[in-house]
Amino acid sequence: MGFLDHINRVLHSKINFTSLKITNRNLLNPENKTLQRTNLNNDIFQSENEVEKIGLTPKSFVNPAISKPGLIKSKDYEEYLSFIQRYANIISLTNAINKNPNIKRILEENGLECNLQIENLNSIIDSHLIPCAQTVGIMYKKLGHKKDEQDYQNLIQAALLHDIGKVFIPKEILNKKGRLSKTEREIVELHNKLSYEILKTTDLDPKVAQLALEHHDYEGNITRSVENQLLTIADCYCALRENRPYKKAMNDIAAKTILYDMGTKGNFDTRYINYINAA
Repeated sequence: MGFLDHINRVLHSKINFTSLKITNRNLLNPENKTLQRTNLNNDIFQSENEVEKIGLTPKSFVNPAISKPGLIKSKDYEEYLSFIQRYANIISLTNAINKNPNIKRILEENGLECNLQIENLNSIIDSHLIPCAQTVGIMYKKLGHKKDEQDYQNLIQAALLHDIGKVFIPKEILNKKGRLSKTEREIVELHNKLSYEILKTTDLDPKVAQLALEHHDYEGNITRSVENQLLTIADCYCALRENRPYKKAMNDIAAKTILYDMGTKGNFDTRYINYINAA
């Protein structure tokens, strides 16, 4: 089941977001654990009419004028922006293509041309990549156990570059306003593997590429690394909180409700959701 298919099912259950209390009582029940693949795809939020059909109120969504609800222009912003630009540019990406034949192989096997669509990345730097890094950084710093500086750096770098593979996804599919077909969905899901193959060619720690590969592709394994779980949660949360061509941004409590539901299915430890600061 895809991540946004999962969201669709949750929303059809007509959850009352206004009465929800997010506390530590919402922790994962290991006995109710199920396996689930999660992939972020085009979703269902198209209009106020659809909002009413699935049982949500308009209050579950933020003001459309707030185009970047998760972005914080912190002292790290320029550093994060410079880091993304170091790897997500035409020269670096062309070098990756030349150094790693797997990139062209993946594209050819799926009927895609090896075209760099840099605008795909430029459009998500402020709206998704940097907010995701900021969110996961805050979450990591709130961990109770002893933290490792290298793991922290790997996590931030993975958050900033986890979607770099979208540079190869046709923008008419990536930004499609309607539902994706099965074939289109499979194409979008390639961005994990493509991100991994790109990052393998860089000077970054191999763990960064591995985190990028697994940021959607996991199977309800709560024993996987803390960093992996944190990136999954931050990525899903930021995606839900954003306005995109095919959906409206959800507010904090609605987004966390969906995350808690995913967590109770064994996708990650729901305690980490409490580490998110509402934007």
